[in-house]
Amino acid sequence: MLDEYKRAVLFEAPRGKAKKIAAALERKLFLAGYYKALGLGAGPCNLCESCAFEEGCCHPSQARPSMEACGIDVFVTVRRHGFTINVVRTQRDPQHYFGLVLVE
Repeated sequence: MLDEYKRAVLFEAPRGKAKKIAAALERKLFLAGYYKALGLGAGPCNLCESCAFEEGCCHPSQARPSMEACGIDVFVTVRRHGFTINVVRTQRDPQHYFGLVLVE
């Protein structure tokens, strides 16, 4: 799937906001004619207390897969593009969250 894309927008986001930003940017790009735009966020989906995947997603306009769920090495990707990311060892360590919107 990733081979279908040659361009992307990589961004750093506040905690818990990467998927929301990715979905909004994906929509803007789609409406601008980039019909294959695909937003990816960070970490697991937390839109529902209990996932209703089997019955159908309750939030399809907001839910997005994470980069890591799509096989993207997040650490390598963000470091190659000049962002800082390190393993978080304690609650006091700085945390960095990233999103990606694939564009074609």
